[in-house]
Amino acid sequence: MPRYSFFSFCYEDVKNFKVNVVRNSWLLNHSADTFIDGSIWEKEKSKGPTVIKNLIEAGLKKTSVTTVLIGDETADRHWVKYEIVRSFEKGNGILGIHINRIRGKEQAISSRGLNPLDRLAFQITEDGKKIRFYELVNRKWVEFADLSEINNKKSNTLYFEDGWFSNEFGKSFKFSDKFDTYCWVNDNGHKNFSTWVDNAAQQAGR
Repeated sequence: MPRYSFFSFCYEDVKNFKVNVVRNSWLLNHSADTFIDGSIWEKEKSKGPTVIKNLIEAGLKKTSVTTVLIGDETADRHWVKYEIVRSFEKGNGILGIHINRIRGKEQAISSRGLNPLDRLAFQITEDGKKIRFYELVNRKWVEFADLSEINNKKSNTLYFEDGWFSNEFGKSFKFSDKFDTYCWVNDNGHKNFSTWVDNAAQQAGR
């Protein structure tokens, strides 16, 4: 069965061709319809949040993994953050990949951007029934308003139980505490990308 991945990124990294490098590598071993483009909402962004959320929902629908391609400005994109949080609720595996060292349109390496997975967090409530989401804004953790709370359930990417050896009720984690991030160039993404995606899917039980 083919693995479908949703790719979340800043549209600037499409225009500078860095996303295309990752896409072309993926398509060497996967059919074109398994690369679900996270910029699906770019042309509709003026139509309001409900339209954008519906487009993201449609894009995520048949995917089992969400891959966040991290460029210079990705961490500043609100809808990238929403795609990550919604992916958690949906139960997708999640991973990040820094793409700044890919030589883009001008054949230049760019500075390493902030990791969105470092700037999103979640907290399991004391009773273990809910998971609350937060984002880092001006060095302060604030509620992620577009999807602030979900039930702690097995269909999420991670499910938290009150176990004998481990109890994470009441604790908070950054997304990067739980999900891996790689560098496309330094970690040889061309060779290892499919393995990273499979590992993320397995972590989520997909």
